[in-house]
Amino acid sequence: MGRRQKPQYPRMIVELADESLLPPRRAEVVMLAARGMSAKEIARQLDISPDTVNWHLDEAKDQFHAHSRVDLISQGWMQGLFRARMLAWALMAFATVPAMRSRPTPTSGGRPPVTQNTIGRTAIRGIYA
Repeated sequence: MGRRQKPQYPRMIVELADESLLPPRRAEVVMLAARGMSAKEIARQLDISPDTVNWHLDEAKDQFHAHSRVDLISQGWMQGLFRARMLAWALMAFATVPAMRSRPTPTSGGRPPVTQNTIGRTAIRGIYA
């Protein structure tokens, strides 16, 4: 039997919200890691060695007090380091649409009519008296 391929999931397009928190090269490495790329893929794209990528990630982990790569990315999201490009666009689009409110229909002054229900032999007045 051959080796199983890992499933490929769509990657979220992540960008840095605050670029002043990290040096430029480290910011690139962390941003690509947040997009779900491995150290080898990041090294290939930035034309650096995988050891350099791991060093940048370790330095970022120290800076954000993270224990692992997943914790680093989680800390980055919580501290406002990242933002999702599509999410920001969608929120901006929804902000321009006026809010739809449910309004009461004007029937007899806006209140439902008082009804009288019967349970057994006892008559009970409606909810609105």
